[in-house]
Amino acid sequence: MNDVRMAAACLTAFFLLAGCGADGAKEQTQEEDLAEFESMREELEGKRAVFIETPAQDFFATENTLYWVEVGSGNPLLRSFDDAKKQRTDYTFKVYLTGVSSPNPVDNINFAASSTMVASMNVLDGANTYAAGTPEMPRGKLDLPAPPFGQKWWAYSVTGDDLYVTVINGDTGKYVLQKWTPGQASATDVLVLDDLIAPNVMGEFTNFAVNGTTLMFAEGGRLWLAELTDAKAKWVQNDKRAGGADFYPGGAVYSQDREFFRYDKATDTRENITDKIKASYSMNKTFAEAHHPGHDMTWCKFKNKVVYEGNFGIFAYDLESETVTPLLLDARDNSVVYKYPVAVGTGTLFVKGLESTSGATGADGPMFSLAAANLL
Repeated sequence: MNDVRMAAACLTAFFLLAGCGADGAKEQTQEEDLAEFESMREELEGKRAVFIETPAQDFFATENTLYWVEVGSGNPLLRSFDDAKKQRTDYTFKVYLTGVSSPNPVDNINFAASSTMVASMNVLDGANTYAAGTPEMPRGKLDLPAPPFGQKWWAYSVTGDDLYVTVINGDTGKYVLQKWTPGQASATDVLVLDDLIAPNVMGEFTNFAVNGTTLMFAEGGRLWLAELTDAKAKWVQNDKRAGGADFYPGGAVYSQDREFFRYDKATDTRENITDKIKASYSMNKTFAEAHHPGHDMTWCKFKNKVVYEGNFGIFAYDLESETVTPLLLDARDNSVVYKYPVAVGTGTLFVKGLESTSGATGADGPMFSLAAANLL
């Protein structure tokens, strides 16, 4: 990415030499390439709107609701925005663990949420749940044993009004997925993760998520996919630690470094779709790789589109039509660089704009929104 930026910023005699295409037509000069880029950048920038200007992090979308944490006041504060209802909620309960061994709230932020319920391990002995969309309405508390030494809290996930948590069985040492709904006296066992991957041996368990009735979990660097009623999980065939994943009943899309893969559960196969992304769009010769997946990128999936950080902005790749569409372009002087795209069910996209006046990528900036028409 640095090479692309340098080529765009430094106009040397070498780069300004005009050439001819294979058909004899005169190629666009770099000055014309730069003008084309700037024209597109300004056009796309005109479609954005400032959503919030306060320092924010931990963006998470579920159905039509966006969640985030504001940290400017010192103590992390959870917020949400229902895009369908245009309703913002400022929650007053804590979404961070407190304790003698965990004095810094920012280092201990944790929450999981659906459109109806929020959960947080903000006490040492269990999870507190609250109603979504109201500042502080407790739904109930799930008491849990203390996690193993060195682990701050048990891994957990929320789908609908159900809280899922993974604990270690004290007798067998196996990882057990449990389900609890507010109002129940205790959680019930759903399945044993070790048994799902047998005869493979469970490596270091890191996290899991439940979406409806579909489960994905990570152990030993491997990602596994299963329905809650399955006897066996399927490995999505990642050969490196995944940088991000989006899963659904029929499969998953995930990233490894700068590559994207699509896994199909029915055929138990994966496809590297990175070359398709690269070949599906080109702005001009100078910015031929602007849409290539970027370094340390974050991304999200909306229906059949993968929205990702490219070398020079935010782009959307349509898995069905195999086309790329630019959504926002970074400024060539790094005055604004877009990161952390997240989309809600209405199709509205939210993107962080890191602002800077030094020429280096900034550390913070506003959260922008792009109307649903950009993704639908």
